[in-house]
Amino acid sequence: MAKIVLEYWPLKPIQAQYLSELCMRSPFWLATLFAATCFLAACGGGGGGTPVSDAPNPASSVSTTCDSRILWAANPATSGTAIPDNNTSGISVTWDNQNCSLTSVSSATLEICLNHQRPADLVWKITPPSGSPLTVTAPTDWNATGTACDSGQGKLQRIDLLPTVQSSVKTLGLWTLNVSDQNAGDVGTLIQWRVVVQGLN
Repeated sequence: MAKIVLEYWPLKPIQAQYLSELCMRSPFWLATLFAATCFLAACGGGGGGTPVSDAPNPASSVSTTCDSRILWAANPATSGTAIPDNNTSGISVTWDNQNCSLTSVSSATLEICLNHQRPADLVWKITPPSGSPLTVTAPTDWNATGTACDSGQGKLQRIDLLPTVQSSVKTLGLWTLNVSDQNAGDVGTLIQWRVVVQGLN
């Protein structure tokens, strides 16, 4: 069998008609041209493609914030809703979240604006969608006798809900906040509240 040796030589322009006629007359050159084309394609001669491993995944999770915004406890908003004194049932307010669903939660915060003479008398419970009531630990230094819903006045407090609310909690649906006064003698009102949950959707 004859030994074929391929050597490199400078390429010169070849007219398309001549190349076509050469391939038609010689099946050997046609096969050689085809093999060379496949070799260049395998080596990435085409270029411009995106490797499969680096291609963007449209189904990948994205960091998202579910925010109820400010929820007023009454109408008109500034009047608030009275919290019954020495009443374990208390009052409940809700946020129906139908627009934001997360697969995992990295942070969850409850904001409460309160006007009450003795916040230590109050018990707070939050119920996530399809969940059970969870008792929330309120700040011990809560000064809820200020003049406005401002954290500087003490009436507005931000409470971390994790790990009370689990990272796998369902976010889409109805959230319920309940507050009850467990001792007699001091009265007050719930003015506004807000839930902010961050995680992956």
